[in-house]
Amino acid sequence: MRIPTSVAAFDVIVNGGIPSGSVVILAGEPGAGNLEFSFTSAAKLSLARENESFRKFLIMEGEDICLPKGTLYISISKTREEILRAVDLTFNEDLSSAFRNNLIFRDLSSEYFRNSIVPRKWISSEPRDILRKKGNLLEEFVNLIDENAHERIVIVDSLTDLAISPRIEFGELVDVIKGLRRAAKKWNSVIYLLLTTGILEKREENLLFDSVDGVLIFEWQGSRYSKRFRYMYVLKFVGLMSSLEEERIARFNTTLDKANGFVVVNTEKIR
Repeated sequence: MRIPTSVAAFDVIVNGGIPSGSVVILAGEPGAGNLEFSFTSAAKLSLARENESFRKFLIMEGEDICLPKGTLYISISKTREEILRAVDLTFNEDLSSAFRNNLIFRDLSSEYFRNSIVPRKWISSEPRDILRKKGNLLEEFVNLIDENAHERIVIVDSLTDLAISPRIEFGELVDVIKGLRRAAKKWNSVIYLLLTTGILEKREENLLFDSVDGVLIFEWQGSRYSKRFRYMYVLKFVGLMSSLEEERIARFNTTLDKANGFVVVNTEKIR
């Protein structure tokens, strides 16, 4: 089975979508589009589920194409209000409303900021919540995703927060991601892990990349003296690389707009 990304030009090339059960790192430079890619996928899939007239414009039909029943958004350090505000600023009303529909939002910021210098009142209107919950951050993450990820698009915002947390051993995080890759094959879901590039050591980045099914890279091209363009390319992806090789795709030129979200505007081919 395949689950559409709803990024139209990309789905066409990968035969309608990405394999169900995939764990995918969306690795990008700040502002290059990895967050918007995940927003767009969640919003358009929700819109396709709730409005049959839009469905044919948003996804490719096929016997092996399936739509998840909703979105699970796990935030490590951001509030629900912060995420929904970003969605409202990114999309028009139709896509913004669709993103909210069938959304399960889980906030781990109380665990993330525990024992930090950050004042409790900044994290919760009920500071006692931070004192009440004393679980392990990584265990809380595992429990949330295990309980809620089935048959959903899952967005983890972000893998960067987990990787740099002083409360998490990096080796344990890698083990969890490898275990997640195994478990996701039974869930009929797609799991997007957001990662900001240039923060971790190269060895750590490669360990994470090696632990998942797919890695999409989002980057800027150009200089401060000329117009800059957003690009996406597939670093690795089990089950998709043969299609990309056949089409001789090097990278995708992308842009953002309120009516369509993250959009592929051009594909550059290997010559």
